[in-house]
Amino acid sequence: MLFDLQSGKRRRVVQVVFGAMALLFGVSFLFFGIGSDASGGLADLFGFGTNSANTGNPQFDQQVEDAEDAVAADPKDEKALLELAEVRYQAGQFQLEADPETGQPVVTEDARANFEGSLDAWEQYLALKPKKPDPGTAALVAQAYVQLEDAQGAAEAQRIVAEDNPSGGTYGNLAFYLYASGDIEGGDEAAELAVENSDPAQADQIEKQLAQVAEQAAKLKKAAAEAAEQADKEGSQAGAPIEDPFGSLGGGTGGVGGAPPTAPPAP
Repeated sequence: MLFDLQSGKRRRVVQVVFGAMALLFGVSFLFFGIGSDASGGLADLFGFGTNSANTGNPQFDQQVEDAEDAVAADPKDEKALLELAEVRYQAGQFQLEADPETGQPVVTEDARANFEGSLDAWEQYLALKPKKPDPGTAALVAQAYVQLEDAQGAAEAQRIVAEDNPSGGTYGNLAFYLYASGDIEGGDEAAELAVENSDPAQADQIEKQLAQVAEQAAKLKKAAAEAAEQADKEGSQAGAPIEDPFGSLGGGTGGVGGAPPTAPPAP
């Protein structure tokens, strides 16, 4: 992680860092579909479809209840924990709302509760030390971590996905999450693996995009460190000094090179 998160102010700085990274790159490399057959738009990714205010889905409610009952009956049932992690994530996706002005997803309180429930089930599953953590569920919970602005958690889940299915897309996403968490060295290692495992026709594009992400991440990490230090000294609201950390660096809200965001690659 970027900083010791014992301080609430420092934690807010880290959240601003991840949010700024996601905004700058249009949730970045993973929205370009590199190394993937993925297609569709933001609505396909975030699950709120055409509704601007989803309140719930009886089907998910019943699935969540059934999965919770199965876990309560046997807390060491790996299959039940995976099922709970998945249905909680799906319920959370359905409860996202679309910002009426930007169309971007907004995490409602209900969605947040379901994402947190998904991650609780996933972490209970990992605590059982499965021989091979399930990569399909890992791909879902990585996105739950993203929704809750936990880049490090997203990276840990995405590493399971990438190691199971090495490709330019899976390792590229891992590199982005690591960069967003402030782990520049780890991001560089994942970026190298992304290039090595990519289609030769895409290797140069992937390498250039991740190099841009790495450069901006290093600048943002430095800005965040300075902001955290300033917040500690002044006792002011953390994060304010870097509300727009890339304003003077030529950043934008689109993808790298101004390309519009599309859906992320499938794991």
